[in-house]
Amino acid sequence: MNVLITSGRTITQGKNLYFKDTSEYSSETARCFIHPFDLLELGAEDGDSLLLTTTTGEEIFSVTPSEDLTPGTVFIPCGPHANAILHADTHGTGAPDYKWLEGTVSVTRKPPRSGWDILVEEGGAACPAVRTGAEDKGSGPTIISDVVCPLCGCLCDDLVVRTEGGIVTSVDNACVLGAGKFLSRSRLTSPISMNGGSWEAIDLEEAIQYTAGVLSDAERPLLFGWSGTSAEAQCIGVHIAETVRGVIDNCSSICHGPSILGIQEAGHPGCSLGVVKNRADVVIYWGSNPIESHPRHLSRYTTFADGKYRENGHHDRTLVVVDIRMTDTARLADEFIQIRPGGDYAVFSALRAILRGHADLLPASVAGIPRERLIWLADLCKNARFGALFTGIGLTQSPGRYKNVRNAIQLIDELNRHTKFTLTPMRGHWNVNGTNQTFSYLTGYPYGVDFSRGIPYYNPGETTAVDLLRQGEVDACLIIGADPGAHLPRRCNEHLATIPTIVIDPFVSLSTSFADLHIPVACVGIDCEGTGYRMDSIPIRLRKIIASDLPTDEEVLSRILSKIRENQQPYGESAGERSPVEALPAA
Repeated sequence: MNVLITSGRTITQGKNLYFKDTSEYSSETARCFIHPFDLLELGAEDGDSLLLTTTTGEEIFSVTPSEDLTPGTVFIPCGPHANAILHADTHGTGAPDYKWLEGTVSVTRKPPRSGWDILVEEGGAACPAVRTGAEDKGSGPTIISDVVCPLCGCLCDDLVVRTEGGIVTSVDNACVLGAGKFLSRSRLTSPISMNGGSWEAIDLEEAIQYTAGVLSDAERPLLFGWSGTSAEAQCIGVHIAETVRGVIDNCSSICHGPSILGIQEAGHPGCSLGVVKNRADVVIYWGSNPIESHPRHLSRYTTFADGKYRENGHHDRTLVVVDIRMTDTARLADEFIQIRPGGDYAVFSALRAILRGHADLLPASVAGIPRERLIWLADLCKNARFGALFTGIGLTQSPGRYKNVRNAIQLIDELNRHTKFTLTPMRGHWNVNGTNQTFSYLTGYPYGVDFSRGIPYYNPGETTAVDLLRQGEVDACLIIGADPGAHLPRRCNEHLATIPTIVIDPFVSLSTSFADLHIPVACVGIDCEGTGYRMDSIPIRLRKIIASDLPTDEEVLSRILSKIRENQQPYGESAGERSPVEALPAA
């Protein structure tokens, strides 16, 4: 059976993001969801194994029937199983087709594999042993209020954390995803290196020296991630990339990079989340499912939040969800508009035509949405006192990509002729927006910055991580604040397994499988402080709530940069050559 495969977050997958060494994470990423009619046609039942096949490869999933999907569509949680069948073509944008993958599905009797088995097949190593708890440092119970959550772009700042014996024992006010990060014990206590197929503990100084040597010797080093670390660490990373003439890229290239391209073309009619909370009476989530990706977004900033001018919460607002399937967010909406996959650009254009008075020129339906519904939506937006459109990666990773976002921005421009309307991309990692801020400030470009020419160069589709790894250009890689082992296509991971790869991360991740060296560090917002940027570009300072003997990202990166500079020799020194200044003729 031919199907369209799309992937995304689920609550279970999200709450296990920092438990990737456990079977629970693999069990969730090995699931697939399909319409009962398709399941009936296949002759399969709930819990049976299905084989999903694409041009890249095939993988086995455990099936769950779901009437939320349209027939002919399969939904899979993002993770190693989804990436095993994902091609690495980004169509010149840097972002793969996470939301739009054509393939076939058939019944099989074989059970799904674990995520780590997939990584081993791609050239990685088995999961290293992790500690099961922290040493009791003699500290009694402590309750800390107003803690900022370092999980997603919401950066919720009202958490109440209880610590005892040097570990976090409970978290109040956090969503299940944020609480999972605070409570995770999937941590290493010292650097480990791969030696002869097994993991060995090594000294931190030796690990720093090795990392500096690898980056200095590489012809085309890639420094990737940065979305899960502080802005201060990101700045040091840019200096390292410049010093070794490498490429530095962040996670936005594979998620909201196309949103940034659209914003670069058409501008950004944005505002703070506080303005949305206090003023918005119309809220639209388009191609986004915040209930599973940003669980507290609706309660803190939009639908269920009491604002200065919206004192009655959801009674004073209209919530609209536009998506290809009936998500959990859609179930809460006042209006759910189901759109045909890949039809976003056409619908934005139709809404713009309606606002310009050309509704009579539209066909009876656009992308599966009746013309009357589009006219209703345009009138709702036009008559709003203040409207807010939140766009997800359903726009950036389906046909149209950044053009979808540009068209959405142009729709907002049309609406602002009649009322006040804003647009905000739903940023994922807690500091992925911070990477765009720091990179732009230091280099002039938001991601995919190439220093090989001696000056910053930026060209998505050429200088972005997936494209560089797909083409085998990278000969060394430093991974920090991200997990490409869990989120990059198979071909990229296979190349990571063949080159020196260093991971700097507080937690064991799937990228550890491809690492020659993993340096554990303090976790920003838990073990140390740092600055993050919320999805609306508001900088927020994260606090330290427990003591840790591990170095911070800033400390490790600073020492690596110092070693690199020590190893570098003045121009021509080794060959006895004169410098360019000395070579000038005398006046």
